[in-house]
Amino acid sequence: MLKIVIVEPEIFTLLGIKGAIEQSPDIEVTGDATSGKLGFKLIEQINPDVVLVDLLLPDMSGLELTRSIKTNTNSKVVIFTNQTHEDFINSAFRHGADSYMLKSADIELIELAIKRAYFNECLLDPKLAKKLLESLYQNRYIDPSFADKNLLDSPTERQIQVLRLLAQGLVFEQIAKEMFLSVSTVKHYASDLYSKWHVKNRYEAIKRGAMLGYIDYNLIVNE
Repeated sequence: MLKIVIVEPEIFTLLGIKGAIEQSPDIEVTGDATSGKLGFKLIEQINPDVVLVDLLLPDMSGLELTRSIKTNTNSKVVIFTNQTHEDFINSAFRHGADSYMLKSADIELIELAIKRAYFNECLLDPKLAKKLLESLYQNRYIDPSFADKNLLDSPTERQIQVLRLLAQGLVFEQIAKEMFLSVSTVKHYASDLYSKWHVKNRYEAIKRGAMLGYIDYNLIVNE
């Protein structure tokens, strides 16, 4: 069973998400806090598998807390917020967040984000994924130095196929069934692409793929 801690300043939101998650047979809420400092002390004591973190905390930034968690503990971090601007999303992943979910998401999706984070997979709220890729597609901005460097070692057709399915919100098991491959083979394709593009996770790979024109934002499933 996965053990999680929730750091959420709004008491009614905290009670609501805590009550919903506690219905899951696979996830146990082992602690909660309404501030960053109290949350970090709790995390150090409990050593949970995953921490749910709001970005707007009363005593510190959720980004600071995320960086502290990732630097000093083995816990994964799922951002749990109402913030939809891409600057928040980019900053969250730069500070080490493993997944990013909106508070409006269905509880099933939040639970999936927790589980995927635990297994070193990134899950970005589908509503945000579509919005970000649409913005990238419309702007069509490509850093020339990045493009020149990476197009010398172009991704394979299989890697692009995996990338496009990741962009549609599929997880590795679903992609394996879609492509009639083993899960380990799909993960190998993804890992090779991450290494080739010098990215850490699927979110960064999807963003980079859109920048280079490999992904059309219309391919994203409209949740």
